[in-house]
Amino acid sequence: MLVLSIVLALVFFLILSYRENGVKPRSSYKTSAIKGFHLARKAGDKIKWELTAESADFQEGNNEIFLSDITVKIYQDKEIILTGGKGNYSVQEKLLEIGMPVEITMDGSVLTTNSLTWHGEDEVMTTQDNVRLKGKNFLMQGKGLTLKVSDRQVKVLKNVQAIFYR
Repeated sequence: MLVLSIVLALVFFLILSYRENGVKPRSSYKTSAIKGFHLARKAGDKIKWELTAESADFQEGNNEIFLSDITVKIYQDKEIILTGGKGNYSVQEKLLEIGMPVEITMDGSVLTTNSLTWHGEDEVMTTQDNVRLKGKNFLMQGKGLTLKVSDRQVKVLKNVQAIFYR
């Protein structure tokens, strides 16, 4: 009976302490919401990138926008498309944090991870989570990533494993 009580207490503790992997908006009584959110970053007359989301929540006095069903299109010679579940965008810092599932499509390759931070001003993407990059002739996996958008330089930080196909 004592063992059963301990097991039930552990299960109860695990259920109460479970946290969904991702970004959640903070609760506030003064919130505005938008369906079909769109934000574009321009350099002169040229659009550098666009952020769209199915919904956006703005909280009074807060510098963040809480988003769901996110798509970021980065315009260069070839388009880079970043998609994710939930996230938040810091207006002042131009920083977008995205939670599961995260996918980047670039030059015919697809990168997947659980979370990602897009530094809009520096045009750099980073994560400390496991990553998987699959291209036509290769598969690379590892932990952590830095992606410099300007030169399409991808650096997997550790535990790198790669398979190349002919």
